[in-house]
Amino acid sequence: MNARFRLLCFVFAGLLLLPSLDQVLGLSSRFSSTENRAISGIPPLNFPHVRSFVRQFDRYYKENFGWRNALFYGYSRWKLNLLGQSPLPEKVVVGKNGWFFLGNSYNRVVDQHRGLQPLSPDSARYMARHLAQRQQELARQGIRLYVLIAPDSHSIYPENLPDHLQPAPGPTRLDVLREAVSATSVPFVDIRDTLRAEKGRHVVYYQTDTHWNDYGTLIGSAALLNRIRQDQPTRPPILLSDFRIEKQRGGGGDLVTMMTVQNERKDEVFYYIQPNANRVARQTATVPNPASGFPSTRFTGPGVGRLLFIGDSFSHSMMPFMAAYFQESFFVRDKKLDTSLVSAERPDIVVVEVVERNISNLANL
Repeated sequence: MNARFRLLCFVFAGLLLLPSLDQVLGLSSRFSSTENRAISGIPPLNFPHVRSFVRQFDRYYKENFGWRNALFYGYSRWKLNLLGQSPLPEKVVVGKNGWFFLGNSYNRVVDQHRGLQPLSPDSARYMARHLAQRQQELARQGIRLYVLIAPDSHSIYPENLPDHLQPAPGPTRLDVLREAVSATSVPFVDIRDTLRAEKGRHVVYYQTDTHWNDYGTLIGSAALLNRIRQDQPTRPPILLSDFRIEKQRGGGGDLVTMMTVQNERKDEVFYYIQPNANRVARQTATVPNPASGFPSTRFTGPGVGRLLFIGDSFSHSMMPFMAAYFQESFFVRDKKLDTSLVSAERPDIVVVEVVERNISNLANL
């Protein structure tokens, strides 16, 4: 056996041992997982269920083998920077002009906008009737209900989607639902046109994140409050002059963080928005919410009335804007409207916010 062959065997054996050494010694510990995935733990071995253990351990090892995160770090840059493709195509879509979009692993959002996951008129009518029923239940308690749809970035910036993933012509799922709800008296706040009109002046969504930015949040909050003012005209509107708005350099959002390139791919602008002194709400409490994993937040403000706001992650940035126009506000991350919570809070107004890709959740509100 010559020296070259022995060296080759030694290197090969070392490569085989590297993953195990990394798991024991943590050699690649500086490369943390950012893929937004649930990581399984080491499965228990329970006799006689050996086959089940083998399947579970196979999954565990594929998700946790040594150097996995470091290898993904390199793969992500090769795929994105050299090939211009997403290393996580089901989670992140690489768009045009520095834009990134949420992928199909999140409620088939891309297929929804391509018309491949249509909402049937019958389903839309069922959802509309359900919303009307909840509206009537609240009305008997003297409470007004408003439903706000936070648009997907796919709806507001379709020109930045890849050519092969452009939205389909014709009515969208949200269009179908809006048509069905229009046959009821439920205030259904669809702000797509408002945000599309505003994007010509300012960027209203993060380029590297799934959410609207603070400027888009402010515009969306103003549109919601304007709809509420149709029923309560004495309530003051949200005016841009009530806020100091500064443009700053942006950072990397959740989409690029999943691909580990958050320090290289950043938003062109970040809006730093501060309210004037007369429009400042004060956070008074955070309440644990085990059901969602996100704490509920209570505010007092210079406005009038009591607001109960049920929403998803898009509602988080709305809190300081909306709370300033009510005397008391309570923001809860949830998919359902809990009647016991309504009884405990005794609000004048209930707002239910849901992002466009999850409008089907309204059937179970």
